[in-house]
Amino acid sequence: MIIRTQILVVLACLATLHLAIAAQDKPPLRAEIRVLAFQPDLTIGEAFAHDPALTEAAAAAAVGVRIPVKSYLNHEFSTVVLTCRRVVFTTQPDHGSLTRPAELLGEVTLQEGVRSAILLCLPPAPGYKARFRILAIDDSKRAFPASTFRVSNLSQQSVRIVLEDKTYQFKPGETQLITDPPVRAGNQSGMKAFALHDDVWQRIGSGIWPHPGKNRVVQVLFTNPATGQVQLRAYDDVPPREPAKG
Repeated sequence: MIIRTQILVVLACLATLHLAIAAQDKPPLRAEIRVLAFQPDLTIGEAFAHDPALTEAAAAAAVGVRIPVKSYLNHEFSTVVLTCRRVVFTTQPDHGSLTRPAELLGEVTLQEGVRSAILLCLPPAPGYKARFRILAIDDSKRAFPASTFRVSNLSQQSVRIVLEDKTYQFKPGETQLITDPPVRAGNQSGMKAFALHDDVWQRIGSGIWPHPGKNRVVQVLFTNPATGQVQLRAYDDVPPREPAKG
């Protein structure tokens, strides 16, 4: 019985050692990111992306990747090499800026499998220490294909969007892709938007949505803190591409 227990202990130690070696041998993640400011006052000329999981020795010599925070989307992206899936943004290039609260801009964790992302910088919630919250959007061909609207309802109300004669429902916090939207003459869709308030659907907007063609559009529903009304904000994007291997 004692010998069997000793064997089990040795096997457990070997398994732990194997997992530790495997973690060290895990190749770094090369994440291709674009950083988008939700509103103009969050736009800054430069931010620095850092890997918070570096060893003390690596952190001493590390320099953050300079990344602009833009108010629009285009084909330009930045590559960040990470040993984990978490990214921290500060106003300074040195790794020590992660420990200085005044220089912290925000942080985000990329979901497993995401190697190309739009990072949408949102206003901070009350009590939030960083300058902005970050929403990671997988912008791979699989997750966000060409010719689609990606609609995220960040409000606390249910929302209904009608394109021509087709209705799309969005629960609070829900994201949907609108593919093959119905169009009228001119390859565009008449749009009406409604928010559910006190069990009544109230119109919050109307207009025309041009068909994205080979491009894409990010649509964000949110509650305006000044008015309490649900509003819609759009960001035109370029066609999707496959991120580099690695």
